[in-house]
Amino acid sequence: MGIIRASKLIYNYVRRDEDDHVEEVSRAIDNMSLDIKAGDFVAILGHNGSGKSTFAKQINGILLPTDGTVWISGMDTRDDSHIWDIRRTAGMVFQNPDNQIIGNIVEEDVGFGPENIGVPTDEIWKRVDESLEAVGMTAYRLKSPNKLSGGQKQRVAIAGVMAMKPQCIILDEPTAMLDPNGRREVIRTLHELNHKEGITVLLITHYMEEVIDADRVIVMDDGHVVMDGTPREIFSHVRELKGYRLDVPQVTELAWELAEEGVPLQQGILTVDELMAALLPLFGETAADAEQGKMVADDGAEQRETTLAGK
Repeated sequence: MGIIRASKLIYNYVRRDEDDHVEEVSRAIDNMSLDIKAGDFVAILGHNGSGKSTFAKQINGILLPTDGTVWISGMDTRDDSHIWDIRRTAGMVFQNPDNQIIGNIVEEDVGFGPENIGVPTDEIWKRVDESLEAVGMTAYRLKSPNKLSGGQKQRVAIAGVMAMKPQCIILDEPTAMLDPNGRREVIRTLHELNHKEGITVLLITHYMEEVIDADRVIVMDDGHVVMDGTPREIFSHVRELKGYRLDVPQVTELAWELAEEGVPLQQGILTVDELMAALLPLFGETAADAEQGKMVADDGAEQRETTLAGK
């Protein structure tokens, strides 16, 4: 059994009227079974309403199954006696860091979680030091969170979860409100935590470029898992993904469109380097030729700038 396991999971949202009579039942997750291994970096994709955020809240026990079972490190989320152990095992980071940061100073905010679960003071400060260092925010420990950028705030939120010593971090669209630099900061931090600390990462995102380095990609639609595989396997099915109202990385779409026009390219190209490596032989060039051409172009541009500066 993996660190996260769902078996025949069903979750219904129920709307009631003023007299507590059921007005509407909407099924968000429909008979979903899934097993996620400890230490994996897993991305979950899906259009709005696909059930991915509902599933994330099941992992942390924020929502409980209507039917079926969710286990976190072997603990049933419906067992009240394990709910705090489950939340220590699986920490949540939400879309808006301002909803999660409550301290006036960064280090106080990071230490808030461990303090609430009764961690001794000396151990709290040790965890604060380690967590801030892990996300690259040590230099900001005495700053007010209000003075930080969006990406920095999100890294503080991640540090606050890390200080709880979770085995798994679930992130529900943590970069949705960030600019491109902030998104890169957060994703880089998550990969470092995954590789160096062995923390299982479950990332829910709409940004396809954020998932190309994941170990596994899960695609959800209408409460079901409809695709499950490596990034290359998933992004080899561009037409199918579009059928689920999802985008693909820009370079992947370009390669797919070229292949549709008859250019002999493999499916599932994920990076510009991969695309160039596939295209150059078609024109009788090698990667070394392309690099040499780039160097000549760069030298020419530098010479032009020097000439203009001297005039």
